[in-house]
Amino acid sequence: MTQYDLRGFAHPLGVRIEKHVPKFFDATINNFICFAAHVGKKKTDPEFVSYFDSSFDEYLAMCKRFAGCCDSSEREATQFIIREFVLQHKEMTAKIAAGELDNRNGYLQPLNRDNRMGKAIIALAEAFEVNLSEI
Repeated sequence: MTQYDLRGFAHPLGVRIEKHVPKFFDATINNFICFAAHVGKKKTDPEFVSYFDSSFDEYLAMCKRFAGCCDSSEREATQFIIREFVLQHKEMTAKIAAGELDNRNGYLQPLNRDNRMGKAIIALAEAFEVNLSEI
């Protein structure tokens, strides 16, 4: 997978996704750590922490293990992707508020520790030392 793929521009079946939608964005966030950190391939993997069922602290611990395995270029690339996640989240939130994007299914969630999307982005940002308030 390339950064291009991980940021949600390519469907696993080879279909190019032309626009951002909350459902694909949610899936991209979930898949990112699994692909990048090589965890979660199987639910029997001892390193697997569920995007859906874990606590913030469990997810943060997994992200810290991931960050600890990265060299400086991998760390920088991951920081870039985290920033892109935040920027895409802000863009989609604005489009939803303007009535330009549908989120009736609830895939786009607020950036807080109490939901899967917020938990994942905040944990990644903390583990990779990305200041969310500066984005």
